[in-house]
Formats: sequence, C-alpha cells, structure tokens
Amino acid sequence: MEKYTNFKTKDGHKVFSYEYIEHLRSLNQPHKYIIPQAGGQERALSSSADIIFYGGKRGGGKSFALVDEAVKDIRNPNFVSYILRKEKDDFKTLIETANNLYPPFGEYNRAQNDMAWRLNNGGSISFRYFKDSSYEEFKDRFQGREIPYIGIDEVTQMPYKYFKYLLTCNRNSKNIRNRIFATCNPDPYSWVAEFIDWWIGEDGIALPERSGKSRFCFMDGDTVVDIIWGDTRDEAYQKARHLIDKYWKDEFYEFTTPQDMFIKEVTFIIGELTENKILLKSDPSYMASLSQQDEEQRSRDLDGNWKFKEVGTDLITRTQMDLFFNNSPQDFNGERYLTCDPALEGGDNCVFWYWEGFHIKEVEVAKVDSKSLIEKTEHLLKRFKVPEENFAYDNNGLGQIFGGYFPRAVKFNNNGTPTSGDRTLYNNYKSECAYYLVQKFRDKEISIERSLLERRFDVKRHRGLTLKDILMKEKKAIRRVDATVDKCWTLITKQEMKRTLGWSPDFMESMITRMAFGYNGKKKEVKVNGLWRL
Repeated sequence: MEKYTNFKTKDGHKVFSYEYIEHLRSLNQPHKYIIPQAGGQERALSSSADIIFYGGKRGGGKSFALVDEAVKDIRNPNFVSYILRKEKDDFKTLIETANNLYPPFGEYNRAQNDMAWRLNNGGSISFRYFKDSSYEEFKDRFQGREIPYIGIDEVTQMPYKYFKYLLTCNRNSKNIRNRIFATCNPDPYSWVAEFIDWWIGEDGIALPERSGKSRFCFMDGDTVVDIIWGDTRDEAYQKARHLIDKYWKDEFYEFTTPQDMFIKEVTFIIGELTENKILLKSDPSYMASLSQQDEEQRSRDLDGNWKFKEVGTDLITRTQMDLFFNNSPQDFNGERYLTCDPALEGGDNCVFWYWEGFHIKEVEVAKVDSKSLIEKTEHLLKRFKVPEENFAYDNNGLGQIFGGYFPRAVKFNNNGTPTSGDRTLYNNYKSECAYYLVQKFRDKEISIERSLLERRFDVKRHRGLTLKDILMKEKKAIRRVDATVDKCWTLITKQEMKRTLGWSPDFMESMITRMAFGYNGKKKEVKVNGLWRL
C-alpha cells in the first residue's frame, strides 16, 4: 500500500498518522475501514491550516475527510469535537462513516437529542444541527465551550455570523491543535464563494495550482468583505495592526507573537470525484446521475463552478482590474475633470474623482450636509483647476442640489435618452455610459494613481476597506441584464447592484459619470456595433 507522508505542525502535533491507519487495518474487526484517497482528501487531512475548506465538486469524499479529521486526537481524554450540519436528518452519511472509523475508541449514543460518540478515554464527538436556532440561541448553545476540532458539513448553508462565532469556541487549554474543517459544494450566492475567491478563477473554476496553498487573514467586521488578507502571516498582521496592537501586551511574547495569536491560516482544497475510487466502483451510475441535471446544477456539481450565475454577466474581469491598477497614466491632453456621485451625511458615500484625461489622479470621499457639500465641490474645482463645464454629477435624487450653484456643469441623467437618441442600442443614458466604461477597461485606456489604492474608506458597516478592495468588489455592479442580450444594452438597476454588493456602488458609479464627457474626449455621439457580444 502506498505510503502517506507523515506531517507534523511546528509544535510537534501529528496531523496525519499513517501508523494509525496501519493499526486500523490490522484490527480484527467486523466492520470495514476506509483509507484516505490520494489527492485532495489526503491533502486536506494533512493540512496544518487553522481553517480548511474542502470540496468544490460532488463525490470528492468530503464526509469521510470531515469525520476522519477527528481521529487524530481521538485517544486524547480531553478531546472535544462538534460536527455540524443544517438539518437533523442530514447526518445519515456522516453517522455511517463514523461507524466505520470510531468503534474501537468508544460507543455511539443514538438518542436523537444527543447524537454523540462517548470515547473510551473520556473525550466526545457530537453531531449537532443549527437550522432551528436563532443567532442568540446559537450563541447560548456554544458560549464558553472549548472545542479544538469543529467540523462543518456543507458550510455554505451556515450563516457567516454563525461561522464567525464558532471561531471564539475553537480553543482549548489542553495543547490540542485547534482547527475548523469545513466541506462545501459550489454556491455562488453564499459567503463562502466570496471567502475563497482567491482560490477560484475568473471562469468560476477552482485553480489547481492554488489548491492547498495557504493565505492568512484577520477576520474583522461582520461580513466577508471586512476580512484583511495577506500572503504571509506578517503581511496580514501589518495590514491589520491598527486593529490588533491595542490588544497586544508585551508579556504575551513569552508564549507567542502577535502574528501567531491574531492571524488565521486558511486554505481551500479541491475534492475530485475522479479520485474517489470507492464511490466510482460501488456506484458507477453516480456520474451519470450528476450529468443529467439542469445546466446550472451540472456546472456546479461536475465542473465545480462557483460563479455560474456570473459567467457572461460580470463585464469587467479581475484581470482587467489588475491591469487598471497597474496601468501607466492614460490619455491626458490637458483636460481635467471632476465627477461626483452625490450623497449626504447619514447615507451613502459622496465620491469625487479628479481625472486628468482618463487617469484618476485623486479621490475624495465626504459625508456632509448640503451646504458643506456645495462648499467642498467649489473647493475641489479650484484646487484641481477644473472648469465648471468639466464637472459632471448624478442629477437623479440628491444631485439636484447642485443645479443652482453650478449651472454650466453636466447633469448626468441616468434614465435620459442615449446620445444617439436610439433606445434600440441602449436602454438609457446610464447604460450607454456603462458600456463605454467597460470598453475603457477592456482596451486598457483607463488608469489610476497607484498611491490611492491603499487608502481606506468606510462602506456602510464595513470599516477601513482599501480603495483597491472596494473597486474590486464594485466591479460586480457593472453587469448587463441577461434578458436583454438580443435587445438593447441594459445595465442592471441600482437596487440589483445593492443586492449584489450589500451596499451602493458609489465609487464605480462616479466612474460611470466620467463617460458623460465621451469615450474619446469631449462629449459626442459614438456609434457602437456588436453590442450583442457584451
């Protein structure tokens, strides 16, 4: 039998025990033991990360890995594990798998109100569901508990708030390695899709070269977008130290470092049906069953596509955004512009972009009253020497307060008639300008001052996001309505943008406003062919 590599963490704890597997095979037991399959399952069970996401496709052996992870500490009298699923009736496969692995080490209590393995040495492995729990009930159930191993099956079904709270329970004072092992199938609408986005390609398929690689994070805030990421522990710490250092005390150095104490190591590992020889041998029709679903479900289950709904609708790609962030200054012929997506205090961000041609030279974000907003606009026009006629603002809603103060400015009317006057090409003026903006990204004709990208802004409840991260998120607001592919080009509504992002895309909308001055310079009609391709 092929030897598996023994792996130890830096503190000497064995993560994957081949000797234990050999021991199981040598036991004269009536039940059959299963050996971890080579590939993703083996990598998942060998990972030293604090948080492990395993899966991405159907049939990759996720249930076995989730249950087998507990075996590493099953003889420890202080070991406590909780394995969670959404529904009480969802535990059948996990319980059957546990019955193949745990019998030498304890007995299973089959009572529906206490599904748990009572281990011979004193530990326990409990199966718990969370569907019927409010957040407060969920907190009460786990508050004060020390749970070194937490397994979550189908983590996409668990609210992020619940997952975040479990981190506070993933601790112990018995020198057992803490970890959270979560299995998942693709769900483009879940928080998990956003959490593991670095491991996923533009086409929605997990990147093989990143499978099993670790990233590091500080999980600030209430949503995934608040997470501060780094490629190393120290990079994540440096980005988050303004939040961390006030809780660090020098006496902690006796035990650890701030990087190790506050920063979590995360990995995502692809699970492949083709690696699951046991399943394919026992049920060859499983593949056929998956392939005969509708296109969306087939794309998720067989291809592992985490962005099925977005493929073909996200118009600005991650690659194009990266090129934008690193592009040389574009098309400055002496023309200076100021664009604004207005908002007042207590609402969304009021975002001003200062442009030199199609190069963003400066950004200003304000939350002020109407009088202060007018004063700020006057100040910015003078500061950047922008003629009033080169100032454009969204004239819908709050933007109307500019009218009497800046009569020569361009009033951007979202629902206005396209410049060509032909609504068979574009549904409205905003859709036309959004189309032009997409072209600028595709043609690499738009750029930004790189020093701006690390500036931090608050977006709704999300505190201290970098401008780079905000723009990378808000690109998702530039999407075309699928139903209009064979008709006029139509941008999704503001309400749909907010539902997609969780906030108003004020930064990206102020960029759309720049197109009021034309695709190649001053405002003029541009005839566009091939709209159906977008």
